[in-house]
Amino acid sequence: MRNKIRKKQLGDAPKTRFILTSVCTLLMLYLSVNATASVAAELRLYAGAGLRQPVDRLVEIFQKKTGHVVIVDYAGSGKLMTKITVSGTGDVFLPGSFIYIQQLDEQGNIVSWKPVVSHTPVIAVNRSKEGEIKSLSDLVKPGLRLALGDSQAMAFGKTAQTILQRAGIKEGVAANVVVYGATVKQLAMYVSQGDVDASIIGRADAFQFSESVAMIVIADKYYDEEIVPAAVLSSAKNIDAATALQDYLASEEAVAVFESFGFLRIGQNKQEPVSIITH
Repeated sequence: MRNKIRKKQLGDAPKTRFILTSVCTLLMLYLSVNATASVAAELRLYAGAGLRQPVDRLVEIFQKKTGHVVIVDYAGSGKLMTKITVSGTGDVFLPGSFIYIQQLDEQGNIVSWKPVVSHTPVIAVNRSKEGEIKSLSDLVKPGLRLALGDSQAMAFGKTAQTILQRAGIKEGVAANVVVYGATVKQLAMYVSQGDVDASIIGRADAFQFSESVAMIVIADKYYDEEIVPAAVLSSAKNIDAATALQDYLASEEAVAVFESFGFLRIGQNKQEPVSIITH
């Protein structure tokens, strides 16, 4: 009888080991899944309105790669900077100009930043006016209807004023301005739809509306290269996740996506690249 019992116990041993192994495997899988879920973060990204197309695509890729959830708030960079300052919330800021990072850094609101691409200004002309507007100096012609960006609300509003000032045509152009836009997308739409004859907008935005908008290059002597930077905000709740998003937006893969939407790499405007600053 004892031998039979012993044989039965020995016969059950492989089954017992199999059950224990299965339980351990399931437990490890459960812990792994829950560990991954626990590090997934919800990030708020403030991004300039003129960056929407490439950013939408990059956020989608980033979310799939990391499991993080990114909520994007698009608006003029100046408005976004004000929102960041007033609310004290947000994780990453991607404005159309480095000047906004400088201002927030002075207030102690920036942890780190990296340069991404160049936000290049061009003259966007409705194709019905191609023969009439071929250079900056043509913007002072009487009877033209122009749109410019609000210098308090958006990066290209400030850039346009610098260009016109250096070209010595600021007052002449001001006489033809019929509307000031809050975002570069508004300006691009005004030109595309024929609501105005021309505007100074981003190269990428003119690129988007190429069927209805002609693009005139502006000599780089009239402006300082605008760098699109990605910055981690001091209000970030998960610094590691926010830094991962910042790094991805500045990665070679991301720059290639930006290029596909008409943005230029830093330095293609004959300006010196900007170095990375971290605190």
